[in-house]
Amino acid sequence: MTTDNGPNSATILKDVVAYVDVWSSSKTENYSRPFIHQLQAMGAEVSKTFNKHVTHVVFKNGHQATWNKAKKTGVRLVSVLWVARCKDDGEHVDEELCQAINDEGNPAFKKKAHRCMQPRDTPERTPENDRRMKKKLDTMIRDLVPKSPFITDVSPYIIDEENGIVYSPSLKRSDAMAQRLQEMREKRENLSPTDSQVVECRLSPEFSASFGETPSRSFFPQMVVGRGTENAPATVTDTISDNLSQQQRKVNVVDKRMERNTKTLRTLVMTSMSTEKQNTVTQVVSALGGFSVVDEVCESTTHVVSGGNRRTLNILRGIARGCWILSFEWILWCLEQGQWIPEEPYELSDQFPAAPICRLQQHLSAGEHQQDLFLGHPAMFVSRDTQPPAHSLVELIQLCGGTVCKTVRQAGLCIGEYHGKRPEGSRIVSEQWVLDCITHLKQLPYENYDLE
Repeated sequence: MTTDNGPNSATILKDVVAYVDVWSSSKTENYSRPFIHQLQAMGAEVSKTFNKHVTHVVFKNGHQATWNKAKKTGVRLVSVLWVARCKDDGEHVDEELCQAINDEGNPAFKKKAHRCMQPRDTPERTPENDRRMKKKLDTMIRDLVPKSPFITDVSPYIIDEENGIVYSPSLKRSDAMAQRLQEMREKRENLSPTDSQVVECRLSPEFSASFGETPSRSFFPQMVVGRGTENAPATVTDTISDNLSQQQRKVNVVDKRMERNTKTLRTLVMTSMSTEKQNTVTQVVSALGGFSVVDEVCESTTHVVSGGNRRTLNILRGIARGCWILSFEWILWCLEQGQWIPEEPYELSDQFPAAPICRLQQHLSAGEHQQDLFLGHPAMFVSRDTQPPAHSLVELIQLCGGTVCKTVRQAGLCIGEYHGKRPEGSRIVSEQWVLDCITHLKQLPYENYDLE
């Protein structure tokens, strides 16, 4: 008996072209490699694929397709024992002595799937982990032709001069919004002589009634006429006509001023984004125009784009100011279309329920909208060592109509840890209470946030 260390061991199987398909009994582990090395040591050529040059197939718990092809083409099917016998005997052993056996009839293995055939838990393809997608994204950004700022139709809303409402009938997705706004207008029609007068008088110093209030009498200063005057109807009509003309001119001036400010002051804020996503947003904004990118939400901010669903200070500031709170997919689709597209399908309304409500309130207001979430609430004192920082909490409280005092003696509610003396009857709650109230746009009970 000889071993593979003999002088002729490298030429034992010199005329053999083998294909090896050897797996474990559970068909989850591939054991082909050691037999490949043994065959090559004995001079055999090992093929990585089952092609027409293959003369022998070393088979053990392998693929059914390999077995079927070998039977169809007449290639010799041998077991791993044949490789071991050739190695131990130092000669080309007869294949009939070590024929391969297929376990396809065994019910224990009939429905077993090879590991290579089983589904893999592959991560979702994104520009960060897929080089081809990143290359395609970079090419789209590079080939994007800069366009002039697209201001008027940047969202599914336009300004309706007659009603002061914002919507776009050219887009199907705005039909529901238009219907809701129409219902709101119908509810307000019963509160004033005409719907257009209510809208026109909102900006008038002589008429300061808001939605739901009774119009001031000063709007019709000459409507009370003596009983004996025959020309009274003409006088009333002329007076109303003159007042409406003046109010229309004021509305037109304000609309032009708002449009000019919108074109020059629109800003966009990014939050919860990786550096690569930030670069993508910056390049898209630079190519399409219409925005400038800033770090924090301010008075001019109209859009907050988030790379995730995490609640951040900029998200809360955007909610309080009535901004669009959008996902990063909006930027990608704007890049795909080559222009700013409607935002509503990409609004994070499920994660932040207050966002669409505050945004609609902002659109329906004539000027700068002030949230009234904490309006009428007792004065609040914010501790120094809070998280988020005290100045950020103060800003959020004030944006939502709350009052913040500088000393705890004047406060009815203390936000954050405070170990000094407090007025009798005041309470201490965690900073989370403020953040959750803004997220849900309602004052929540103190019990779950009490720090006493």
